[in-house]
This record gives sequence, C-alpha cells and structure tokens, in this order.
Amino acid sequence: MTYRSSDIVDIVTGAVVIALVAAALVYASTILGWFSGPTDAARYRVSLASAEGISEGTDVRIAGIPVGHVSWLTLNPETFGAETELTVEGPYQFPSDSLAVVSSEGLLGGTYVEIIPGTASGTLAPGGQFRTAEPEFSIVDLLLDRLNNNGSR
Repeated sequence: MTYRSSDIVDIVTGAVVIALVAAALVYASTILGWFSGPTDAARYRVSLASAEGISEGTDVRIAGIPVGHVSWLTLNPETFGAETELTVEGPYQFPSDSLAVVSSEGLLGGTYVEIIPGTASGTLAPGGQFRTAEPEFSIVDLLLDRLNNNGSR
C-alpha cells in the first residue's frame, strides 16, 4: 500500500491534535484536582463570640500563611455564638491549648481566622475544638467609636 504525501500530512496532523488534546486534559485535571488522591485535610471546630467579617471560604492562617478555609458557620441557638468548622490542609498537629481567633489584615483589609499554636504536650485531634479568645478591640472599632461619639470621651 502506498501513501500519498497528503495522507502522511493528515496522519501527522491528527497525531499532533490528539497529543495536544491529551496534554490539555492532563493540565485541566491537575488544575481542577480530578485525579488527585486523598488530601491531608483535617476539620476542627471553634465557637466564636463574634464571626463578624468571616464567611464560608474565609482564609484560615498560621503565622499569616494560608493553610485552610472556613467550611461552614452557623448560629448556636443556646449560646448565640458563632459555631464554625475550619478545614486545614496539610499534616499539621496542633497543641491541645491552641487558639483560633478572628484577625484583621489592617484598616482596609479583610478578616481571617488565625490559629495560634499553644505549648501543651498533647495534640488536638482532627474533629476537636479549638479554644478561642475574646475579640481584641481593633483600630477600626476605636475609630468608629470615636466617630459615633463625636470624639467625646
């Protein structure tokens, strides 16, 4: 069987197109995580006095570095506090006295949940509950308080 030069060009073009489509699918599956194995994600709970500024998807950080996100939050009808679940990606083991607090990126920045590792020898198991602290009085709160009271204090 003899091949014409146009047949060879068609075969090579088809092979190149198939290779490009396969490469695009591999790239897309990597970006979208279609074929990624199980992640090292762990979920933890935290009860906050105020969840002001956070919502589902808000960053969870350790030392300012994003390590996860807020999975969900809801109002506890008994305590009227915010019950949240944090998803932390990675093989982190937190001391059992670690804190989770709502922090601000600054005057014009957003908010995030900061995990402050403790010093206890025991570790907090996945599914466990972080301790929390009362929210700090931020500079934004101070400015709003001064503006609302016309600076009279």
